[in-house]
Amino acid sequence: MSEARRQGWRLDEFLTWEADQPERWALIDGRPVMMTGGTQAHSLVSINLTSALRRMLSGSPCRPAGSDLRVVTGNGNVRYPDAFIDCGDLRPDSREASEPAIVFEVLSRSTAWIDLHIKLRDYDATRSVLMYVVVSPDTPWVALWTRDGSGRLAVAAALSALTDTIALDPPGVRLTLAEIYDGLTMPPAPPA
Repeated sequence: MSEARRQGWRLDEFLTWEADQPERWALIDGRPVMMTGGTQAHSLVSINLTSALRRMLSGSPCRPAGSDLRVVTGNGNVRYPDAFIDCGDLRPDSREASEPAIVFEVLSRSTAWIDLHIKLRDYDATRSVLMYVVVSPDTPWVALWTRDGSGRLAVAAALSALTDTIALDPPGVRLTLAEIYDGLTMPPAPPA
């Protein structure tokens, strides 16, 4: 059995091992899991997110990040979100987010259940994450969870019109679904 298949890794062990790997790995419940690639639609949505966020966050203390930067979750898992907003101090040599505030995951057919359940659990355990946004690359559909009064991520909205807008607080900017899906031919939204 390879070292990567071993169960029960501690976070510090994983981070040391991962630093020497040519591939990207996530740590899920003590088990290393190799990251795989996505579709062209998935890639374009991810790029649209980071590009729009970069433009919007110019001059802000927050900055966008993509899947090259890891998020160590509050329950000790390691994730590589498709896009996120980091509002913590910039640490140029760090390979992980300082203070992820808003996390975006783009769904894929093989990981949709994980994004909607397991990753939600991980980001809920991460107190700096104030909003979790899940985006379908195949049809205009975006689901939002925000921290509620009890401190948990709770369902806030499901959006499906390209004219819908997401208020991202912090840092106080607005993102339209049209910006997320720019360059993709999307089927019409189902009637409300």
